[in-house]
Amino acid sequence: MGQSGWGRPVNGGGHARTGVKVALAVVSAAGIGVLAGCSTGSSSTGASTAPGTTVTSGAAGSTSAAAGPATTAPAGASPSTSSAFVPITEPFDPGHPARTTPGPADCASQQTTLAIVQCYEDKTETADAAIDAAQQASFATASVAQQTAMIAADQAWLTARPTVCAKAYNTGGTIDQVNIASCLLDESTARLGMLGTSQPPVAVLKSTDSQNPGDMSWYTTPEGSRIGLVDTQGDATGGVIIAWTIIAGANGFVVNPAQFFYSDGTFKDAGIIEKPDPSGHRVAPGTEYTFGIDYSRLTHDPNPSQASGGFEYEPVGPAAIWR
Repeated sequence: MGQSGWGRPVNGGGHARTGVKVALAVVSAAGIGVLAGCSTGSSSTGASTAPGTTVTSGAAGSTSAAAGPATTAPAGASPSTSSAFVPITEPFDPGHPARTTPGPADCASQQTTLAIVQCYEDKTETADAAIDAAQQASFATASVAQQTAMIAADQAWLTARPTVCAKAYNTGGTIDQVNIASCLLDESTARLGMLGTSQPPVAVLKSTDSQNPGDMSWYTTPEGSRIGLVDTQGDATGGVIIAWTIIAGANGFVVNPAQFFYSDGTFKDAGIIEKPDPSGHRVAPGTEYTFGIDYSRLTHDPNPSQASGGFEYEPVGPAAIWR
């Protein structure tokens, strides 16, 4: 099942090209005190997995479609006429602003689907309450134009969130309820991380050759887009063809294939882009897009047996690594 937060290394992982499935990445909510005991970051799947998220930022060339919403105001700025802050109201808990909600530390260990879903929703609402608190601090000193932009961005993200998660998990089975609830937490944790001042650690995720979306490990950008991969097949050189999947959040997503490569220390394989070339393609909000890259130089990796390499998404610095 997908879950959110900062990633930490997968134990016992092998290179994706070997076709060996590795254990799901377990992630921590480091730096997000309000989510103590709750998984965070980019997401893995399966009822016992945990999430992982990191910050997506612009790089030279195209990156995720747009920068995140304005969340800070210039020092000393003050609005001439203050707008009213609009807090997050959960679709699954309507009638009041998001609020801190206690719950079990481990959602996956709950005994029923209903209990697992409720646990993830409680954690999501707690994260959203923390988002509101952080946003209100910036909102108070922002100009009216900035306040309007903040409200619009928050509402657009909130509206897109369930659509993105439903796209990621659509098998038609009961497990979708659990995975979608966990995905909502991924989305909120990623957005909350964007509001902090520190660079989050890299999310380390499992690679898979399974076509089941529930088996994929997803990286969630702060803007709400989801990125995953499937090892589709080997090639004649001993390399592998990777299908990258993007589910775009409220801002959409602009594809830059140069940000998706294999890396192992100083060794790098940028791959050969499969046709049609996706460069510059704008993925519309709430839609899914898949493109392929043939990593044909993997046999030149000087350290293949150390399982230290992986397929990376790197908008500026490493954001997510699939191993």
